[in-house]
Amino acid sequence: MRRAYDAVLFDLLTALLDSWTLWNKVAGSDEAGLRWRAEYLKNTYATGRYRSYEDLVGEAARNVGLPFERAAELGARYAELDPWPEVRDVLQTLHDAGVALGVVTNCSEQLGRIAADRLGVPLTVFVTAERAGYYKPQPQPYQLALDELPVPANRCLFVAGSAYDLFGTARVHLPIWWHNRAAMNLPEGAPAPIMVRDSLATLPAFVLGHDLSGPPLED
Repeated sequence: MRRAYDAVLFDLLTALLDSWTLWNKVAGSDEAGLRWRAEYLKNTYATGRYRSYEDLVGEAARNVGLPFERAAELGARYAELDPWPEVRDVLQTLHDAGVALGVVTNCSEQLGRIAADRLGVPLTVFVTAERAGYYKPQPQPYQLALDELPVPANRCLFVAGSAYDLFGTARVHLPIWWHNRAAMNLPEGAPAPIMVRDSLATLPAFVLGHDLSGPPLED
């Protein structure tokens, strides 16, 4: 049975890593961390063309009553980011099966590299908003990753952490699996994902063609 996809691109800071816990720690409480992160996400999705990630994070902190300097503290602690419990096994299974892996992340180059190193699995493609020149969900970061993959775009799946990835991936015709760990609502007007799960545990079976609930497989 032929596998469904030959490459998988991931959102990094939500789909693969538990960045929420670190934001909450730096903010001083879960409530403050959620307010800070929500403000950052709102501003980032409206930004479009890249400007300093660290500035966006600091401005979001200030907007919710936290010191601007919390952005620098967050960046200094990026090596504390942990993958979700199943992530390393999932990525290793896909890597061992010859599936090309990559990430597309709204981050600076420096911090994105630190975060990606926490995965423990080699990546074929690594695209940050800084390198693409635009923030997701603008299409440029996704398209740059597709251009650098060793497989055609129709053989690639995108795994989102935020539902806002649905808007950007639709513009480059990428099918999307939504890792909706926080049980968020689908934003109004968002294209439907082909799969929604609260864990990545079943992703290898889906990608490798063992999941009969997935997309029809080619002969």
